[in-house]
Amino acid sequence: MKLKGSKQEQEFRKELEGSNLVLAKDGKAELIMNVLKDTFGELKSAYILNWTPEQGEDIYTILVDTDKIAKVEISRVNHSEVPLIETYNLKDFQKRLSKVFQIKLAVAIDLAKTEHQEG
Repeated sequence: MKLKGSKQEQEFRKELEGSNLVLAKDGKAELIMNVLKDTFGELKSAYILNWTPEQGEDIYTILVDTDKIAKVEISRVNHSEVPLIETYNLKDFQKRLSKVFQIKLAVAIDLAKTEHQEG
């Protein structure tokens, strides 16, 4: 998807710039990063695309580097419970998305590519 610099893209960019888990310092971000590193090895960026607070857990949809998607489920009740992770191929994942979410994903990929060039 080609980015056009629309207002919506700019809003997503601002939101996503603050969601790179590689740069985050809080406990929840560290927990998610540990799960991602165990699954993917070293990574340069991990942007939270979506966060769904459920009754007993938080579910995060994350763009890992520029080409992988991870869904991480973390219990809010039992902190010793091992987080669950599902991984998706970017192309397969994109097919099921709404137009708006495809724009958000395209902005995140753009940010990740910029991150990888700098790093």
